[in-house]
This record gives sequence, C-alpha cells and structure tokens, in this order.
Amino acid sequence: MLKQRPFRMLSLTRFWSRVAQNSLNFALVLLIVTKTDRALLSSLLVLALVVPATVAGIVAGAAADVLPKRTLVVLGDTVRAGICFLFIRGPGGVASYYVVAVALSTASQFATAAEGAIMPAIVQREELARANAISHAVAGGAQLLGLGVVTPVALRVFDSPDMLFILAAAMFLLAAFQALLIGRVPRAPRLEVGGEQRDRAGPWWKTGWRYMKGDPLVMHAAIELALISTALIVLGGLIPGYINDVLGLPVDIGALILMPGAIGIVFGLRVAGFLAHRVPHAILSTVGFTAFVALLAMVTFVNQESDFLIGYGMFSWLGTISVGHFDGGGALAMLLMFPLGFAYAIVAVAAQTVLNDRVPLHLQGRVNSTQNAMAAIAASAPVVAAGALSDVVGVVPVMALLAAAIGLAAAMNLRAPPTRSPRTAGALP
Repeated sequence: MLKQRPFRMLSLTRFWSRVAQNSLNFALVLLIVTKTDRALLSSLLVLALVVPATVAGIVAGAAADVLPKRTLVVLGDTVRAGICFLFIRGPGGVASYYVVAVALSTASQFATAAEGAIMPAIVQREELARANAISHAVAGGAQLLGLGVVTPVALRVFDSPDMLFILAAAMFLLAAFQALLIGRVPRAPRLEVGGEQRDRAGPWWKTGWRYMKGDPLVMHAAIELALISTALIVLGGLIPGYINDVLGLPVDIGALILMPGAIGIVFGLRVAGFLAHRVPHAILSTVGFTAFVALLAMVTFVNQESDFLIGYGMFSWLGTISVGHFDGGGALAMLLMFPLGFAYAIVAVAAQTVLNDRVPLHLQGRVNSTQNAMAAIAASAPVVAAGALSDVVGVVPVMALLAAAIGLAAAMNLRAPPTRSPRTAGALP
C-alpha cells in the first residue's frame, strides 16, 4: 500500500504532524508539572487539548466533507506552525501553556478531520482494515519519536522549550508540503447510501449524529472508540502522578518506561488489521476490552505485584533490579505496557474499520468528528475529577476506579449487541 503515492504521502504527513503534536503535548504537560506539581492542573491541560474536539471538531468534520480536503490539511499544519512561532515570541508563563494547548488542538481538528476523510477516498474498501492498521502504526511510531526522543532531548538535554517549538514548527511545515503531494482526492457522490434527504433532515451539525443513530453497528463501534479514548484521555492527566508517586521517577525519564505501550500498539495493529475482516466484531471488542481493563488494573498495582512475584523462582529477578529509583515495579510496568497497547489496538482498529466500512464517503468527516466529540464530552468531567481526586487520595485508587468504570461501561455496551444487517453479518466483508 505504501507504494501508492497518495496513501504514502498521507501517511508521511500524518507521521510528521503527529510527531510535532505529541512532542508539544508532552512538553506542555512537563512544563505544567515542573511549575505547579499539581495533578489537577495537568489534568486541566489535558482537558484544554481535548475540549476543542467538541465544537471545533464538529465544524472541522463538516468542512472536511464539503471543502477541498487536501487544502484543509495544508492550512491546519501551516496554522500550527504559526502558533509555534507565536509561542516563542510570547511572554511565557503557565497561562500561555493553556492558550497554546487550545490553539494547537483547535487547528489540529481541521487537519486530522480532513486526513481521516481522505483515506477512504483513496483506499479501496477491501484494503481499509490494512490501511487503518498502518495509520495507527504511523501514530504509534510518531508517539515513540515525539515522547521518547524529541521532547526529552529538547527539554532535558538542551533545556530549551524554544528549540522544541522551532523543531515542531519545521515538522508541521514539512507535513504541509507532503500533503500537497497527495494529489487529487476524488469527490464522493452526494447520493451514496442514504442520499441527500437523509443528510439534510436536520441541522448540519447533527448530520454525523443522525447517521450514527440510524445505523446501530456504527453507533456500537463509535461508543467503543469513545470508551477507549476516554480511558486514554483520563490516563493522560494521571500519568505524571503515576510516574512520580508509583514508579518514583522524574516524569520525562519515567515516560520512557511507558514506551513499550506504543510498540504494543504497532504490533497489535498488524494482527488487528488481519482479524478485522475475519473475526466477528463483537468477539474482537470483548477480547480487547477485557484484556485492556485487566492489564490497566495490573499496571495500577505494579509495586504490590512485584513484591508478591519476587517470592517465586521464575520472577525472582525482579528483586535484583535497582538502578537509581528504577526497580522491579518499573520493570513490571514496562512488561505490562506492551500487551496493554496491544489490547488497545485490537479495539481501536476493529471499531474504526466498522466506521470506515459502513459510513458513506461524503459523511466520513462528520461521523468521525462526531465520534471524537463523544469521546471529548465523555472525558471532560472525569479527567478533571480524576486529577482533583488524585491530589487528595493518590493516583493508585483513581486508576483502579478508572479501570472498573471502563470495564463496566464496556460490558453494558456489549450486553445489547446491535441488530445485524445484510451488509455486515458477523465479520466484515
């Protein structure tokens, strides 16, 4: 698939823009933690990165379906580069971090919505599962490079936020140039699967929601994506506290321990892309969610589990690990991150493939942005509550509560499977 220039250039523009965005998101969290040392404030920053998906995301989704998609990607990346340069020239301070977070997230909605709408237009339907797997692998690789290399080097080695924002601006401009090389994006016919009457039965900003309600399989998959995304959003606010309190490491160093999760995502995508068209979606979702919840609970209590396992011969090596503050608990966390990322990939690819397979091309942007808004709304209150609660009772009880809540919500969603339709009975065609 990467031999096809449109898909290759789309993958490259996604990669570089996500390296830049991940680097900046992580840097903003680190800067907030360094200046305030409050989990609530880092959770508020995560909320500032997520909230634009509710309003700007819906507008961006509609724009991606109506306006030239490639132009939106170029504009979104160029605007983000401009925001980076404005930050460098600004006064700095905690307040500016939140302003930049909201501005970057708002601009990214237009670029990512257009990228998501481009892919089904340039990829054959039978190759969508593989394309989704590659796209998630690109995102995982970008996360590895951004969180594991770019941000730590710029902030820890050179101690220069300005250098990081200059690098990010350069990557956004590179992504914009690569978007131009995607070439012509075919326009979807207006009378595809549902026709214009169904599209125009209400306000334009409800179009995605109306279509999702009209197709139980799409709604079912959208809820799954919202649940798994909510878990990651809330975890984003808790991770700095987890690294400090549970692993006993600096946030920028401790983040490297979590990197096997991105590797697990990349590996899981290879398997999930193969399974998405061969195994019933309900089975993939059940297995993926069950594994994700169980592993998240295990990650929460790594220190207690490490102390318990040391008493068994085959795990006694956990007791021999002592490199500064890095011990058996940190090593166990690294081991668990890989299957945790794998479980996330199973759920994400299976659900996203249902959306790409069943939603008409001319509605892809609006349905995907509506799904993102669902995740943002669902996570808005929990991410703030989790940050405030962790400041009071600690991060471990809050992470345990999160695992239980996600497991319960997933079970309720899976209890009432949607009615099958002739188009997708069991495994996707």
